[in-house]
Amino acid sequence: MSAARGPGWKRSLRLPASVRLAWHASEPHPRDVPIAGFYADLEFPAAPGALPYLVVNMVMTLNGEATIGGKAVTIGTPVDALALTRLRTAADALLSGAGTLLAEDVTAVLPEAASARRAASGRTPRLLASILASGVAWGPEVLSRRFFTDPRFDKLVITGERAVPADIRRVEAAGVEVVRVASDPSGRPDAAAALRLLAARGARIVLSEGGPRVLASLLRARLVREYFLTTSPCATGDPLALRPIAQDVTGTGRPLLLERVSRYEHAFQDPETGARLAESFDRFRVVYPP
Repeated sequence: MSAARGPGWKRSLRLPASVRLAWHASEPHPRDVPIAGFYADLEFPAAPGALPYLVVNMVMTLNGEATIGGKAVTIGTPVDALALTRLRTAADALLSGAGTLLAEDVTAVLPEAASARRAASGRTPRLLASILASGVAWGPEVLSRRFFTDPRFDKLVITGERAVPADIRRVEAAGVEVVRVASDPSGRPDAAAALRLLAARGARIVLSEGGPRVLASLLRARLVREYFLTTSPCATGDPLALRPIAQDVTGTGRPLLLERVSRYEHAFQDPETGARLAESFDRFRVVYPP
């Protein structure tokens, strides 16, 4: 396995017929679930107050690396990719950090069936992808990425008070709206202000896919309601790899708690070595200490 490119699972494995529901807080388990039913009917409650219900989805290796070769997309199998799609289908908007834009080239295209299902339920068929960025001094190499050029999803850049007007105009000239919100004490766009902006645009469910520093800021502000985590059976030991949560989230020093809602498992055989492996998918409610 190369640390630069990760395992070859996404290129060689196919979706299985089913996954195993190993544990659930309110449903019978253990049992096999057809792949068509895996995260297919996700429902989320209304968030208290005026902010959207914020859900986070992250992936990591078995020893907690959130990237291989600098990218998260290299870690999971096609089942992880399916989980990502189904979470996106259940959300109204994405919220990602600028680091994710630079590392992964954010795109938010939904399959036609998912778009049709959203439209039938009275929701917009297109997903709104938003980037949270302290500054927007991006050159042509960034502005030529799919986030800016792919017309199949809606786009928004949310920045703070330190963003330079000339940089904002350059992004807007690329066809993407930029909105300033208040900055937090560190100078970054205030996360709660960003969520209020998305709520004003009709977002009831917001999905964040990180990166790790954005996730930490959202948790530290006590905004995250649920945390979906894929754990992949591989490791590199890269000391420079980020963890899913890259900074302190306690504020008071008291750890937050993750109350498990469900765990699915995907058993598979590594196509290169023949090793029998298992990938897990956990859904947690985030519990903040008083």
